[in-house]
Amino acid sequence: MENRTVVMEFILLGFTNDHRLQLLICLVLLVAYLFTIAGNILIITITLVDRRLQTPMYYFLRNFSLLEISFTSVIIPKALANMALGGQTISLIGCFAQSVLYFILGTTEFLLLAVMSFDRYVAICNPLQYTAIMSGQVCTLLALGSWIGGILFIIAPMIVQYT
Repeated sequence: MENRTVVMEFILLGFTNDHRLQLLICLVLLVAYLFTIAGNILIITITLVDRRLQTPMYYFLRNFSLLEISFTSVIIPKALANMALGGQTISLIGCFAQSVLYFILGTTEFLLLAVMSFDRYVAICNPLQYTAIMSGQVCTLLALGSWIGGILFIIAPMIVQYT
């Protein structure tokens, strides 16, 4: 007979056990989260509406804002719910999903930041050739490559490990 323990959920330890302080932290975190979402939506909207902002730099900034909304929305809502409702658990599948999405989106952000720095490098070092080098198709491929790379860098090792 084997001794087996099956973990179905994890207990999350919060900042404090004082419920009033948890609600205050929850309120501050909620306000910061809402400002983050609103600010990034504003960036996306302004760069889409204004014709002068239809350049590669703002195209990458829109992608980055979308990533930032997704990245913060993976973790913060569960944390807010736990603080507001007093819950302290997360299911195994929920924890796994949060972790995978968090790492995928974080990796994608890093790759997109590298693409954004390449864009600025080309703009500064090759200003006369900038529009030819950073065409719309190249920008789309670079942004898409960041998204695909972020997924593959996290998912591929998991597939290799579990096959």
